[in-house]
Amino acid sequence: MPLFGKQHVRLPMMNWSQVIPRPESRNAPTTRDIDCPYCGETLRVPLRAINTRCTSCHKHLRLEDVVIRGDSPLTRVTTCGMILVEPCARFSGALQGAEVVIAGRVMGTVIGTRHVEVTATGKVAGTIATRELVADDGALIDGEINILNADSSITTLTTGADHAPPKYRPGE
Repeated sequence: MPLFGKQHVRLPMMNWSQVIPRPESRNAPTTRDIDCPYCGETLRVPLRAINTRCTSCHKHLRLEDVVIRGDSPLTRVTTCGMILVEPCARFSGALQGAEVVIAGRVMGTVIGTRHVEVTATGKVAGTIATRELVADDGALIDGEINILNADSSITTLTTGADHAPPKYRPGE
């Protein structure tokens, strides 16, 4: 007896040579290391995980990437992934992520546990704390910049809206 109407449905044959194998079979990494934003503990989590709980402080951790568009009603964004503030976006509050890329306007505190980048269209008024800061030409940073060096010392720079952002490279 036919399944659908008068004829059987014929499915196309699968071309198995074009199928991408799972990460385990092609020796790709299946886990990644993250830092807990609350206690600083380093955790190993599956690559596809979107949330987890810290084994040290037992706090809930958000692992997914966050994109901020337009005028954000949020006042605090905390993730172990990447935060992107789009060029037309405005955010007021605290941003905390592993990598933070600012192309819009941010007023408040920006904490990047690994990296913070302020693009040419980005404007920050407040405090930036990170291990590595990249500020493009045309970026405006008004406030305080705290850089955590490899020897656990902190370099503090103060900038104003009438000054160009400092060019800082780790180890200088």
